[in-house]
Amino acid sequence: MTAQKSIKAIVSVFLFILLAILASEGLSALSKIKATGKNHAIIIGINNYKNWPKLQSPATDAEAIANVLAQKYNFRKSNITLLTDNTKEKPTLINILTSLGKYTSELTEKDNLFVFFSGQSTEDEKGETYWIPIDGKKKSKFTWLKHSALVEEFFTSENFKAKNLLIITDTPFKRKLIRRYENPVTLDNLRYEEKILEAASRNSREVIAFGDQHWPGSNNTNQMGLFAYYIHKLLSENDFEIIDFENLIFLFDDDVPFTIAKIAGTKLLAGRLQIPSAQKGQFVLARLAPSPVIDIIDAVVTPEKGYPGEKFTVAAKTNGAASEVYLEVDGKKHFMKGTGTEWQYSLKIDKLGKTPFIVAAINPNDIEGKPGKGRITTIKPRAPVVNVKQVSVDPKKGLGGDKYRFTATTETPAAGVYLIVKGKRFKMSGSGTNWSLAQKIDHIGTIKFSAVSTNVDEIQGRSKDGTILLEAGISNVVAVKPKPETGYAGEEFMISVKTDRIAAGVSLKMDGKVYPMEGSGSSWHYKKLIPDIGTKRFTVIAKNVKGQTGSALSGKIVTKKSPLPIPDIAAVDVSVVSPGKGYAGDSFTIKVNTSAPSDKVYVDIDGKQFAMKGAATQWNYVARIDKLGLSNYSVTARNKGGVQGQPKTGEIKTTKEPALPVNVITAEVSPKTGDLQKKFKFSARTDRPAKAVSLMIGKKRYGMIGKGTEWKLSKKLGQTGTIDFSVVARNEDNAEGGFKTAAVKVVKKRFKKNADGTLTDNLTGKTRNRFADNKDGTVTDLLTSIMWMQRPKQIAENYENAVEYCRNLKHKGLSGWRLPTISELKKISDKKQQNPALPLNNPFSGVLTHLSYWSKTKHKFGPKYVYKMNMWFGKIGYQKKDDNAIVWPVRYAEIEEKG
Repeated sequence: MTAQKSIKAIVSVFLFILLAILASEGLSALSKIKATGKNHAIIIGINNYKNWPKLQSPATDAEAIANVLAQKYNFRKSNITLLTDNTKEKPTLINILTSLGKYTSELTEKDNLFVFFSGQSTEDEKGETYWIPIDGKKKSKFTWLKHSALVEEFFTSENFKAKNLLIITDTPFKRKLIRRYENPVTLDNLRYEEKILEAASRNSREVIAFGDQHWPGSNNTNQMGLFAYYIHKLLSENDFEIIDFENLIFLFDDDVPFTIAKIAGTKLLAGRLQIPSAQKGQFVLARLAPSPVIDIIDAVVTPEKGYPGEKFTVAAKTNGAASEVYLEVDGKKHFMKGTGTEWQYSLKIDKLGKTPFIVAAINPNDIEGKPGKGRITTIKPRAPVVNVKQVSVDPKKGLGGDKYRFTATTETPAAGVYLIVKGKRFKMSGSGTNWSLAQKIDHIGTIKFSAVSTNVDEIQGRSKDGTILLEAGISNVVAVKPKPETGYAGEEFMISVKTDRIAAGVSLKMDGKVYPMEGSGSSWHYKKLIPDIGTKRFTVIAKNVKGQTGSALSGKIVTKKSPLPIPDIAAVDVSVVSPGKGYAGDSFTIKVNTSAPSDKVYVDIDGKQFAMKGAATQWNYVARIDKLGLSNYSVTARNKGGVQGQPKTGEIKTTKEPALPVNVITAEVSPKTGDLQKKFKFSARTDRPAKAVSLMIGKKRYGMIGKGTEWKLSKKLGQTGTIDFSVVARNEDNAEGGFKTAAVKVVKKRFKKNADGTLTDNLTGKTRNRFADNKDGTVTDLLTSIMWMQRPKQIAENYENAVEYCRNLKHKGLSGWRLPTISELKKISDKKQQNPALPLNNPFSGVLTHLSYWSKTKHKFGPKYVYKMNMWFGKIGYQKKDDNAIVWPVRYAEIEEKG
């Protein structure tokens, strides 16, 4: 099935269904593809060969491919090995093999490897194909990269564990190494994303090759090589969230393989390496969602200062989860270790003084945030470093919350010694080599501690570690404080509690009910509104992690009658303000009745408090509710004494306002009459911005590309005749508006060949000569869209020289010349004619007939042979590339559409 760009919107119509399924499984599509492992890449581009002809674009081609992968897709820049003329490590034989060896030994079963090569290549007399490294010798195969050897030693070896491998090469690739494979999941499959993610979890070894020598760049390809230009173009223009390479290259824009074939006279080669372990998997790309910039919020050096030659650790904290964080010291970048927001790196500083450093974080889109700066300080030693010789604690076991005596002995007299427990530092007492500290430890379990000493330069020496085993002790309540101790009934009271040890929980018992208090460790509290008058007695009790309770403590709260009546909220009425319909963004009136005259009434809506207007017992407030769905509210009233009564809570529910219909006001196609092999450009305009616009042809829908009110789609039509089409738009609610209908006429072929050799233009009905003399030494065959030199080269050349002649040919500003394929020679010949076997009334000149003409089509006898044509009779044959034949350059010529 031939897919078009239009199928993207068909997939998107059902995308929300798929996303709902994925969400229910707890993973987004991007999360699922991340679960398949990391993507790695080795990208090679070589211009400046030492022993082979230099090329113009491969280095920049490789850089462009690497950049688009890192910036738009799930490839981290640090996981891409780039080897070009411009990189520090050059694409030599040793460096390429070393990189491939590294990936072979390091990648896991969940990782994927992308390999791209653009540069010189060759094929020997046995049909073996090779990549040529920058230092490859012209006549030494040992300095070339043999494809069959690479496949055997790296890509299909037992040591190569990567799940998915994709080789994209701007060169030929030995056909016998590849078996044909037709991807069963195409872009027009409505479950494409689900199925391709499933395929991504399986093993694959994919190859996509240009099939010919590197085709140089031109103005039409922005000076990029032909093959790399279209690969980069597809990667840049793709707007699928998830897509596999085979669909991207062959179906995302099916004009690409056709255009490459016409320009270069070659067909792309695609398939899978011949390996039993391949499991019909797929190399899949995921587009990166825009990520927030990650800043460094803290960077700390440990120790604060030291001596030259010592190690320092730089710890950095970010304001969000970073993909990578690097430390730059003296112009050299070091990637830090860590995840999320916590990162660190240790390095040795040999020089004396203050060494500045920069720490920067990189988000998944490879964008750096605000860096952090600092200094690593080294000083000249005035005294030797003092190390801790021994550290101990007495007793070694006990209860959490008790005091313990820690002692430390240093190897030499110290200026200071510190005890470190759970990251906290406590200064020990002592002098010389003996130091001690009595310290309360509020932790439970096996607790690690250490002692570290400093000399007169405040430089830390080597520390010593120890452990203490602490069990949960009984936690007793030692202090209870209500605030206020005496107040008015209806007020809120805060009861604060202290325990002598860490408590797992503290409970408040009042009026026969038990309330769990809030807090942690030894500090707890509880807020309670007491509506009754009198003395409220309560008891507080704590328990440890074992559930054991300690001694309780009691207290009391005295409440008295307020001199003013306490207003409770008696009733709340919420109604939408006309002409609103209860949509998000509408205003709502909140009317409140209180049980007694109130001084102030407040309404809290989703955590925000607003003062209501009114007096006595009647109050109201008009609130605009922008939130869609439920908004919680709470209404409270206070008297003039500030005493608050009982509140009332409720919900305000809003619904989404139906979007206005979007109508199509124009629907056009260009050309209105066209060729079955060409694309038609459909365009539409809507009366207001649309969520999506669909082109409808028969029962099929195709999503148009665009935004706002302007939409378009380029598409081939798979049928001939007058075809009616409609264009319809959807609003944000996916409701369709008014549509527009038009028609397009499609003919099977642009030109029909007549008996007299002329052509009938099926678009205009006019008769035209088959060959258009361009009056510049070139002739265009309208039947095949191939431009020929009007006069072939008059001197015969061997095949290699013939190819080079065409490659270097610049005629009247036209480039991109090549040898014709044997098919193109057959189509231009006419066996009814002789000497030359060309159609009557052709405008060619100088067509020699005593010599054969080269084609670029390989013969079945092997790489030494190609097809040829004798122009006396138009007879097809073959000959060795070492022999001589006539060169007749051709190039692809786009025929202007009229209709």
